[in-house]
Amino acid sequence: MQPNPDNSFHEFLQQIANAVSTVLQFDVTVVDHQLVRVAGTGRYADLVGVKLPASSSFAEVVNKGRPYIVTDRDRDPICEGCSRKEGCSETCHMCYPLNRGDAPLGVIALVGFTDEQRFRMERHGEEYMDFLHQMARLVEKAAQSDAAANELAKTHEQLQGIVESVGEGIIAIDETGTIVCCNQAAIETLQLSDAEVVGKNVRLFFPSAPILQMAATGTQYKHLEALLRGPSGVIRLLSTASPLVSDGRIIGAVALVRSIEDVTKTAYQITNGQPNPAMEDILGDSPAIRQAKQMALRTAISSSFVLLRGESGTGKELFARAIHYHSPRSSGPFVAVNCAAVPEELLESELFGYEDGAFTGARRGGKPGKFELADDGTLFLDEVGDCSLRLQAKLLRALDSGEIQRVGGTHTMKSNVRIVSATNKDLEKMVADGEFREDLYFRLNVIPVWIPPLRERRDDILPLFSYFLHKYSAAMNCVAPQLSQKTGEILQHYQWPGNVRELQNTAQYVLHTCMDEIVRPEHLPVRFKQAASSAASGRAIIPDVRPELAPIDDWERKLIEEGLRRLGDTPKAKDVLAEQLGMSRATIYRKVKKYGLSDR
Repeated sequence: MQPNPDNSFHEFLQQIANAVSTVLQFDVTVVDHQLVRVAGTGRYADLVGVKLPASSSFAEVVNKGRPYIVTDRDRDPICEGCSRKEGCSETCHMCYPLNRGDAPLGVIALVGFTDEQRFRMERHGEEYMDFLHQMARLVEKAAQSDAAANELAKTHEQLQGIVESVGEGIIAIDETGTIVCCNQAAIETLQLSDAEVVGKNVRLFFPSAPILQMAATGTQYKHLEALLRGPSGVIRLLSTASPLVSDGRIIGAVALVRSIEDVTKTAYQITNGQPNPAMEDILGDSPAIRQAKQMALRTAISSSFVLLRGESGTGKELFARAIHYHSPRSSGPFVAVNCAAVPEELLESELFGYEDGAFTGARRGGKPGKFELADDGTLFLDEVGDCSLRLQAKLLRALDSGEIQRVGGTHTMKSNVRIVSATNKDLEKMVADGEFREDLYFRLNVIPVWIPPLRERRDDILPLFSYFLHKYSAAMNCVAPQLSQKTGEILQHYQWPGNVRELQNTAQYVLHTCMDEIVRPEHLPVRFKQAASSAASGRAIIPDVRPELAPIDDWERKLIEEGLRRLGDTPKAKDVLAEQLGMSRATIYRKVKKYGLSDR
């Protein structure tokens, strides 16, 4: 990619990179056919002129002339061979070739550093690839002209067509505030009934729009939550904007706008609780858990409501997420609400949302409820047996009619959700006692799935315990200890009233009490003294434990001593150890001094 004498083509490439970065919310970089970076945004802005390694995916794109996308660098074959893999912080990138005729010009790429960006690239890969294709055509056209600025002006209509293809709201103004570009998504987000807004001043619609300040000062902003008063009333939106610069002079600004409701829904799709696992990712191979997984997998493909039954701590939410993962709604959101964790007076607004001013303390602009956030996806009602009879009636109406109404609202909204509910209560007895509506019970209990307690799947206990030991020891940067035979017997014959959750907590406890390579009975919590009898021999297993655990000072000293041995005695190491042990920085220094562990 040969620069023009006045370097105007590289300035044009930088403008393209800035525009694409603002629109798609990724860092953007451009390299020439020799893999030298010629433009970049964000982290790459200061790396222009640096050459990329020949082992990178950029080289693959230049050599083969085909796009390349990476969304899982740990499994990608090119990333495996990259010489800079160890220091790489990218979570994803998408490379598109730039050509002039049959000759390669270079590569333009979107690069992400967060899980949210990786999620968007996985979900909207085709849309982003088409966008890069259109931008590549613009670059290739400009490369054929000695005046890149003139070429950019000629392609204005093409750029307008490109921004229309993007689902995000995009609006651009010149230095006077006149709208020069506004796609349909922005018109809908800004609730502008007049589609012919280009050529009009943005002040006519929004006198205090933040983009005006941007065009005046050039101070960009990211993820700004704004309240705009416009023709349709007050609008709550999230906006990111950058200035448009030519020859060092600000000639306008471009902004990306999204409604808060849309942002909130996307956040739930990405971050609500935990990633949705496949059914095979649920650990355990005992006959009881295999039967539960097979039943859950069969229910996933239907649209019928599912009721997960089982004791507390058996992993009902994990099953709910797996059902969503395997369902036709897997591309939609999974939204969970614990009906027992939310106060009764707030649960209605949590489920159905509320309008502005619905009650004292209501957030301005209102708030969408879980039914709205789960639209086209799955709504998981955990501990549904704890809903009050009044709320049960409203829940039943929503399930029967498929319509919801916000608290304080006057209009209904369609709700397209699949309900997966769960309870550890005896709903049949509650129905008989008048504590749970019979009609709601039959509405929810279309397909019941029983999740077995841990004591009914004893073959899974030791593999699960080993898994949790390795998981938490890795987080603590230490080697997982092994179980002694006696400890394994105790774990297998314990009744586990708290099920998998109790097993998980016990593994964490052991890692803080066991300072050597073997987990012995004395490292287990005191309650394991009463371990269950061996089912095979009929002989009670009495753990060989001390009458009491070691004094707290001895335990604490060993814990800190082990941490200093593992991390070192530097101030930074002590700060890390304090964080791992849940202590303040001052406390860890005081304990080190108290136990005479300094200067090790």
